[in-house]
Amino acid sequence: MKSEETFFKYPDFNNIKEIIYNSVEKYPNNIAFKIKEKNGKEVKYKEIKEKPDQECYDSIMNEMGKFLRTLSELERLLFHEDFIDERILNNEILEWRKFRMNIKERFL
Repeated sequence: MKSEETFFKYPDFNNIKEIIYNSVEKYPNNIAFKIKEKNGKEVKYKEIKEKPDQECYDSIMNEMGKFLRTLSELERLLFHEDFIDERILNNEILEWRKFRMNIKERFL
């Protein structure tokens, strides 16, 4: 029988969005992202410490949710039908690249 006793208190979260919001509130000055910037042979790393605004998290979370749902569907097809739809996979690769560029342009 598994014990319900824990050694420390921990917060309950219902979804990934709540985890991210909690981390932002708790650790606003910690490094969230490191971006590699190349200029010829010179390489610099930009550290993003600022607490992003609500619009940033909402747009990131919506796109990530869509991406994860599509990956889940591709995984289901591969597991149950031993088939992967390359058309969907290639489309998702393109969408992921657009998403990354959009985040970089808008928020970083």
